[in-house]
Amino acid sequence: MKPVEELSAQALLNGLDTRWAGRGVVAYAPEMPSTNAVLKEMAREGAPHGSVAVCHHQTAGKGRIGRSWETPPGEALTFSVLLRPCIRPEEAQLCTLAAALAVVRTIRALCPGLAPRIKWPNDVVIGQGKCCGILSEMGMADGTVAYVVTGVGLNVNQSAFPAELADKAVSLLGEMRRGGYAGDRLSRTALLQRFLRELEPIMEAIEQNGFAAIRQEYEAESATIGQRVQVISLAETYTGLARGVDETGALLVERENGERCQVLCGDVSVRGLMGYV
Repeated sequence: MKPVEELSAQALLNGLDTRWAGRGVVAYAPEMPSTNAVLKEMAREGAPHGSVAVCHHQTAGKGRIGRSWETPPGEALTFSVLLRPCIRPEEAQLCTLAAALAVVRTIRALCPGLAPRIKWPNDVVIGQGKCCGILSEMGMADGTVAYVVTGVGLNVNQSAFPAELADKAVSLLGEMRRGGYAGDRLSRTALLQRFLRELEPIMEAIEQNGFAAIRQEYEAESATIGQRVQVISLAETYTGLARGVDETGALLVERENGERCQVLCGDVSVRGLMGYV
């Protein structure tokens, strides 16, 4: 990988080999409160499919269920992609699954020796540590999907994390150095370019054939499917076996009494019983 360089709209476009991903409006600023918030406003103003918001430092990022997402300046890659997919509202969650798969492909391509896995619905992990969080937010118009803004926060060059995250978070560079890598800091621009290159065919396949188009690869990369999980909702908490993902992206969990439940990512938190994943 090339040595790190400053992120910018021009740096992103130089060498980008996609048809639409990253080819709309590219909004870059050294600092943004939230790339999702910036891109949602751009979406409401008519920004095209494939537009991107990216920053050097995100100051008020958030994850699912209102959690914060800390991103030290220059260390993480924080960006959002505007999608205007031909999917039903109940399938919007597939954009998160698509982004997770694109992140896994990107890491495998550019970070030799790392073995990322997907923790349903919106995290990518390496071993027992989280390296990436994803948040998709949908806008509706006349009962249809007007846009989905999918934000990605990827730990790239961090060498340490706050005490409360030290046993839960990892960075790409940190994990590579644990494996003996002695090279430069990683290029966030190269990672973003590769992500867009990977996301484009995944989203096109989903639009044509739904989740079935990526099911086999997604399940092969899943750290959740086949594992015992704890499902925590406002109504109840229960344990079960994660059996798979349905056509809308919901997790299918088999409870201990044999009942199969559809778990929607907006409603619950899913925790692995054997560590973070």
